[in-house]
Amino acid sequence: MTMSNRIAVFNDGVIQQLSTPDILYEKPENSFVAQFIGENNRMTGTIKKIDDTYCYADLDGGGSVKALKINVGSIGEKTQLSVRPERVTVNSSKTSGENSFLGEIKELIYLGDHIRARLEVCGNDEFIVKMPNEGNIQLSEGQSIDVSWSSEDIRALDFQ
Repeated sequence: MTMSNRIAVFNDGVIQQLSTPDILYEKPENSFVAQFIGENNRMTGTIKKIDDTYCYADLDGGGSVKALKINVGSIGEKTQLSVRPERVTVNSSKTSGENSFLGEIKELIYLGDHIRARLEVCGNDEFIVKMPNEGNIQLSEGQSIDVSWSSEDIRALDFQ
């Protein structure tokens, strides 16, 4: 992606999205592009409400989310939800409100400038969080932590 200013993502010979690298990563138009470009946390849910900007869904693993409505079906249908690991915030104390969940740390990997944590969140045990290494992070495997993300950072996409 560093050698081009426009990229076409194909699936079975059909262009899924044609855009700049940053738009492909930050604003995928469907679940194929979201999964194809970069690391991605995927969750599946059932659409319970749709307005002009957002899709509200009940997650299959429990809980509800508010996400940007990008490429979704109708109320009662399934949707694939996508949030990038670096967009997830680890909170020092329990928060309440939209898109806030309890997770259990399954694995921690120290990568110098950041720490990569694999969590179990809402029944998904492959949920990845990337946290800047600020030197004061006290985390351990098996620990329960609160995670959240902005409704602007999670995308409701087509179900595959």
